[in-house]
Amino acid sequence: MDDASNDSTKEVTMNIKDNRINYIRHNIRKHASAARNSGIKLAKGTFIAFLDDDDEWAPQKLKKQIDLINKTKSNVGLIYCWIDYVNNDIVLNRYSPKLRGNIFDEMLDKQAIGNSSTILIKRKVIENIGFFDESLPRGNDGDYIRRICRKYDVDYVPEVLVKAHVGHGYDRISDNDLEGIINNIKSQKVKIYKFNKELKDLPIQASNIYINIAFNYGVIKNWKQCALYYITAIYKCPFNLNIYIKVIISLKMAILNLLGT
Repeated sequence: MDDASNDSTKEVTMNIKDNRINYIRHNIRKHASAARNSGIKLAKGTFIAFLDDDDEWAPQKLKKQIDLINKTKSNVGLIYCWIDYVNNDIVLNRYSPKLRGNIFDEMLDKQAIGNSSTILIKRKVIENIGFFDESLPRGNDGDYIRRICRKYDVDYVPEVLVKAHVGHGYDRISDNDLEGIINNIKSQKVKIYKFNKELKDLPIQASNIYINIAFNYGVIKNWKQCALYYITAIYKCPFNLNIYIKVIISLKMAILNLLGT
């Protein structure tokens, strides 16, 4: 799915001699969630998988995931794998979580199992869960995985089957510039709204979400909101030591800002 790119995506795709590949293009840029949703609507297979343009699958990725999902219990709706973040073939970070079964609680306050390029989903799961949230410019894949985990178990292939290429000169959705930070705040607030019922019974996860919002408000120097969200985090779970670590860091940032350094 070409989301109105201005590079050579069309030419590269059309030069691949494989009749299983269909090139579809948005006339205007609609961003990642809309592109994935367009692909889902056009797909006809029993399983759905995603590959972002700056990620790379190992040749055996789909086969290994399909082999596993066909052996699992019926309530397993998603299979993931491990991912390497690389720059010029140098591995900067390997993300290799070992979570299986009901992992919804683990997913609430973090991206616990990697990005959308690592997952394989049963079509019937998508028919039940629905589409990606197109209002989220950041954290949309985490949101989607989270919604799946609320109703289904997961399993994983314990191998690195995806590479995420960074440092290629193009912006990533996860970049921590001003826009990226604001989008991250929005994605955290959406968790509070969508999973409010579950978070009432999970004070540590709720607290961690408020900490994340508070810290990011501090990064963009919105100290009033920073303080309000830290106070809420303390109210949710006063024994969460992560609050006080992040508060100290934010206070240091505020002091440096006042000193003009």
